[in-house]
Amino acid sequence: MKKEVNMLSGPIMKGLLTISLPVMVMNVVQSLFNIVDMTVLKTFDSSGGMAVGAVGTCSTLISLITGLLIGTAAGANVVIAKHIGAGDKDGVERAVGTSVVFSVLGGAALAIIGVIFGKTFLTWTNCPESLLEQATLYFRLYFAGSPLLMLYNFCAAILRSTGDSKRPMIFLLSGGVVKIACNLLFVAVCKWEVLGVALATILSWSFSAALAMIALLKTDSIIRIKRRHLRLYKAELKEILSIGLPAGLQQSMYAIANVIISATVNTFGAAATTGISIANTFDNIIYQIAHAPSLAVMPYVSQNIGNHNVPRAKKAVFDGVMLSLILSGSIGALSAIFSGPLSSIMSSNPEVIAYSQQKMLIISSTYFICGINNTLDAALRGMGKPMVPTVLALIYLCALRFIWVYFIFPLYPTLTFLYLVWPIGWTLQLVTLLIFYFPTVKWQTLKHAKFAPKPE
Repeated sequence: MKKEVNMLSGPIMKGLLTISLPVMVMNVVQSLFNIVDMTVLKTFDSSGGMAVGAVGTCSTLISLITGLLIGTAAGANVVIAKHIGAGDKDGVERAVGTSVVFSVLGGAALAIIGVIFGKTFLTWTNCPESLLEQATLYFRLYFAGSPLLMLYNFCAAILRSTGDSKRPMIFLLSGGVVKIACNLLFVAVCKWEVLGVALATILSWSFSAALAMIALLKTDSIIRIKRRHLRLYKAELKEILSIGLPAGLQQSMYAIANVIISATVNTFGAAATTGISIANTFDNIIYQIAHAPSLAVMPYVSQNIGNHNVPRAKKAVFDGVMLSLILSGSIGALSAIFSGPLSSIMSSNPEVIAYSQQKMLIISSTYFICGINNTLDAALRGMGKPMVPTVLALIYLCALRFIWVYFIFPLYPTLTFLYLVWPIGWTLQLVTLLIFYFPTVKWQTLKHAKFAPKPE
């Protein structure tokens, strides 16, 4: 099986599909594995549905803290892809070694923070008292395994820098099978409920990370891990962080904004908290579909910028936008139409289902705007403008939601009105991204004009 994609020549849409479809399948199935968590808990829960709420209420806060470091994997992807496009073998090897070491150290720091401050963080989000004890247990165990999660994500980013998204998919799905088996053992048989789901998650990460590391140690590709390069190289680390930290900050800001929203929803009671947790699970599936093309566009743009081929990079962005629009638009519409039956998979409580539907109808139907934004974000990062998407996320996805929650929402205090901030923020972000994108393309064209290869 051909593992890598030639991003410097050949049909672009075919290459984007080759990279993004395995990413999409991988992330969607991973989200479905999370639904399995919730479904198993619902089936064997002895606490009247509180275990589902306890796990679900952690999701947004987990995204906030893990987003910063996991987002830095985008930096590794861009830097390695750029070195590949430029034919810099030594640069690739140094960047790969730096990425692996940083992922382990960053994951260790994340584990310490999550275990020590887990209960404090949950209290800040107005987590209902009835859910707090079980939610804290899940949160702490989740973060205890975060070095494994970080290692897998960075290894996957390294593989995707060459266009290889098939093996990361296989590794994650294999870990998912482990997760399902352990869920059934720990929750259904051992009756460990929240503890069982957390342990199953950690074991699945262990399996996926081990497979990814073995692949990078044994591959005959340029991205092979070499023990002598397993160290933090100052220049490569600086370059990875200059691109990755803004991406991580942006991921965290998404979560910060969602924490603000979730804290408000939590004031409506445990049924609302559980309902939005269920809706968030399905929203995450749509996000993974909308986000997949951007993970293909980023190395495409990076490699072709490294190769001084700006027209091809620009064509990759256009094709990526079209792909995201088609995928996220169609899946989002289906999610909105079938929001009721989907929500009933994880709850039989009519009040919980109604709360879940309320959010899905508004968010799912407009997720295609978010998909376009993700693709333009990836393009700007690949073109050397990583701070632009981050600043725009701060304005439209964080500051706007803060203003909405504390100053506008009180005027019309209904959850339907609260959720409108999503499509409004996405639309404003899209308009501003386009304003920055076109001048950036022009700048890159002028910068690389004298080095540009002949047209295909």
